[in-house]
Amino acid sequence: MLNIFQRFIKMLHFFLITIFSVVFLSSCRGDKSSEPPVHLIQNMMQQTSYGPQSHNDFYADKMSSRHPVPDTVAKGDAHLNSAFYEGLVSSKDGQDPSQFVKDFPIKLTPELLHVGQSKFNVYCSPCHGYAGNNDGLVTVAAGGSVRPTNLQDSNTIQMPIGRIYSAVKNGVNNWNMPGFSEHLTVEERWAIVAYVRALQLSRHASSNDITK
Repeated sequence: MLNIFQRFIKMLHFFLITIFSVVFLSSCRGDKSSEPPVHLIQNMMQQTSYGPQSHNDFYADKMSSRHPVPDTVAKGDAHLNSAFYEGLVSSKDGQDPSQFVKDFPIKLTPELLHVGQSKFNVYCSPCHGYAGNNDGLVTVAAGGSVRPTNLQDSNTIQMPIGRIYSAVKNGVNNWNMPGFSEHLTVEERWAIVAYVRALQLSRHASSNDITK
């Protein structure tokens, strides 16, 4: 008797599963529906969200976009290496604007010098000249009214490389020479500085500077 009952239960289960399957599959006919889909598990799918510069009554200024928290630094923008990013020596209190680095914070390679030559010819030579003698096309065309620094004079040769980097990055003389921070990467700025030093060495080197 028990076996018959168990067989009946199994048959009933099979019947119910069959009916459910038929009903379920019949509902998946691919017809379009104007009704929204049913999400049994919401998983935060239905939530309030705002687009850029959209209206939001929650804030007093009615704007959804919020200002960053003061002193927020984006990932990758910390720039804690002041020698590399600013050409300045670091102190306990931060960057020391009176102390420019004297040694390159980047490895000098032939590839870096090639980059420096290319960028120098584009951004610097129009005023300073290809050899750095302040005889570029702009200088000549200005008839002497534009007098950029002669990169071959003794003052510039003795100038710390950090100061040259600062000039390339920030400009000088109230932007009579503009800064090129928006046009050149940090590595490209240092490449220009390295090429300037190479130009100076090529003009003022002695036999003692030749490596054997």
